[in-house]
Amino acid sequence: MKEYSDGSGNFIITWLDKRYRKRMDRERQLQISVGNRERRPLLYRIDRILDYSGLRKKTGNISAETYIAFIAAVMLIMGIIMYIYTGNIFLTISVTFVVISISSAILYIMSGIYYSRLEKGIMTFLNLIENFSKTENDIIQIFKKTIHYMDEPLRGIIEEFCGEAESIGDTELAFENMIVKIEHVKCKELFRNLSVCSKYETNYDEVACDCRTSMLDYLSVKSERAAIIANGRAEIVILLISAVCIVFLFAGITENLFGILTGTFIGNIILIYCLIIFIICMLVMVMFDKRG
Repeated sequence: MKEYSDGSGNFIITWLDKRYRKRMDRERQLQISVGNRERRPLLYRIDRILDYSGLRKKTGNISAETYIAFIAAVMLIMGIIMYIYTGNIFLTISVTFVVISISSAILYIMSGIYYSRLEKGIMTFLNLIENFSKTENDIIQIFKKTIHYMDEPLRGIIEEFCGEAESIGDTELAFENMIVKIEHVKCKELFRNLSVCSKYETNYDEVACDCRTSMLDYLSVKSERAAIIANGRAEIVILLISAVCIVFLFAGITENLFGILTGTFIGNIILIYCLIIFIICMLVMVMFDKRG
């Protein structure tokens, strides 16, 4: 992991980074002692989402605390602006739901893009491992040779692994730190198998060949599911368009419909209800199984 200097200008960044590493170490120890757990601390889960989306690396190792503080600031600013312009507390509260939903959707979309780009590089990486393992036995040296032929984000992941493995002198721990930052199931499986191979000094080309077969089967199933998901998204779009048409229909036969919705208690409740339904539909659209 990236280290920071102890200068006064980097004190907060250093402190947040240390908290991040402590959370990772604590979760690693808990996983060793009690195994995988469904419920994990909120900050740890946000850390993982930031890793899965690639945002942590792009922003200089942003932590969960920093992300929460940023979203809270945006919510506060948007809420103040909404209240100044409308004076409506219900619409002001609705803004918080919108900000949280948009931030979640953005993270999920970014993680989906990161997921897909990572998936595209796996087959190339497998071929390189198989080729370079014929002339090299050290996994770090094999990885270093693959870097020049890889694209992001897999290239950055490999570079970080090599740097950490050489700096701490513990390849197995470097593998663990790398795997925990990856969401893609097949990529995790690949690195776990390579970690075992490096520990017992077995043939890397055999592992690459087995993983390639498994990956081809995975991609075949994924393409079939993608068609089903596309149909589901189309149905949601049709429902949303129908709802908008109904609203315009009522607006045509009701005088000052917008004023009634924004100026009365019942109207505010209806607006919030419609907003929640709209947010749920949009989140389902975005989160309709990014793995296809």
